[in-house]
Amino acid sequence: MQIIFSLVLAVTTLLNSQSLECSNTSSPVATDSLKKHGVVTASSVYRVYYLAVGLFQAVLVTLPQTQQQALCPNFERVRHDHLALTYRTTTALALICLGSCIRICAFWQLGSCFTFSLSKPDRLVTTGIYRHVRHPAYAGLAIQAPAVLYFWARDDGVFACLMPDLQLLHVVTILHWCFWAMALPMIGWVRIKEEENLLEKTFGQQWKVYRRTTRMLVPFLF
Repeated sequence: MQIIFSLVLAVTTLLNSQSLECSNTSSPVATDSLKKHGVVTASSVYRVYYLAVGLFQAVLVTLPQTQQQALCPNFERVRHDHLALTYRTTTALALICLGSCIRICAFWQLGSCFTFSLSKPDRLVTTGIYRHVRHPAYAGLAIQAPAVLYFWARDDGVFACLMPDLQLLHVVTILHWCFWAMALPMIGWVRIKEEENLLEKTFGQQWKVYRRTTRMLVPFLF
């Protein structure tokens, strides 16, 4: 069972990492405020961080308890359901996978139009997943990000292995949660507005018709 759990962790970690990576290069437009303020670079740093934490946990769960304690100096602080498949871990990992897959699907459908920097697209994609929502990548992120924070950014998760000071661990965890709770909605809203303004300038009436008939994030609701 632990081998299966390790494989699930590894696959989830790699999907999460892939959903936060962009191989397409682009020249950002002048209105790209996120690129200007280093948000795109910061997201790359966090992608590497969560990749390392997830793979560390995937290795940790396969080891006998004595070796787990050797690899994790503060092993007693890690809650049991972070080291075994339970209802909570299964739910969190399923949400991470779901959000990651939605984002990867959205990127795949955009093809060459997919970039993290705000750049002028050569076509308006309105088919596939974009037939139902205008910004499926951000919808996926809204599912994925809270689950990532819940599972990998908590003071009783595997992060506790490497943080000797318990008080500092609590402070770092709270700051981490507070930062992303404020930053993610703000970043998403800013980027959506910038993208939609650029799409309207580029495609005009075609974009207006698409915007009027397609929800922003959730089909039939929002």
